[in-house]
Amino acid sequence: MSDKLGISATVELVKETKTVQEVDNTASLLVRTIHAALSPLEKWVMQREYNLQETKKILEFKLQNVPIENIITPPSYIAVPALHAISYCMDNEELREMYAELLKTAMNSETVNNVHPTYVEIIKQMSPFESLVFKEIVTKLVQPCVGFSYKNKKSRAAYPIQDIVAFYDIEKYPIVPTQIALENLERLRLIEINRNSKYADDHEYQKIIKCMENRIKQFVNDNSNHLDPSEYEVVYNEHVISVRGFGQFFARACLGIDFSNYK
Repeated sequence: MSDKLGISATVELVKETKTVQEVDNTASLLVRTIHAALSPLEKWVMQREYNLQETKKILEFKLQNVPIENIITPPSYIAVPALHAISYCMDNEELREMYAELLKTAMNSETVNNVHPTYVEIIKQMSPFESLVFKEIVTKLVQPCVGFSYKNKKSRAAYPIQDIVAFYDIEKYPIVPTQIALENLERLRLIEINRNSKYADDHEYQKIIKCMENRIKQFVNDNSNHLDPSEYEVVYNEHVISVRGFGQFFARACLGIDFSNYK
């Protein structure tokens, strides 16, 4: 293993010195080297203490309407990893709020049974953008989405244009990052992309198809040299995205969503 810090080399130098002054100088160099190596971690520890204090302030606000007698010490298997994780993302509102909401749920005797240790790990595997996408879907429980492909009229061989488009506001929800987010949320078992079901309101599909018109035209033009437009047609596959039961439990604990008012 390479000695990037040069500590072992410094120790060897101490062994080879002949005078007290040389030993003192070399020992001083060792101390400075170790200090330089650990100073970034020292700053992180100090920042973590500050973040812990900030978390307490957030929880004071979140728990202000909870009866005092209901506030409990959260289970350590929830609180310790959550507090550790929140210290890394205090500067990000979306992830910070999810961890804080989870801690709030765990500190209320009325809701503590709604938490699960995996929730901390799930938030760790979500980007801030993915948390926004999940919030958007969970407010509806069922989200229409469309897959676009370019299919040969005779052979029916198809080329994908875009596998999943779920939102017609593609400025707020860019196509590629949103699909990555959806695939990850499905991997985390929070949502399900159901390709065998269809949303009841066709108007929602039409809005998504409309927002993709320019991109589809661009795809057709870019590929016209080897995919003759007279031989191919654009095919729309209408699907739905649903929030799984597990995703609803997660949303209750980490987003504070009350599904009792949902129709």
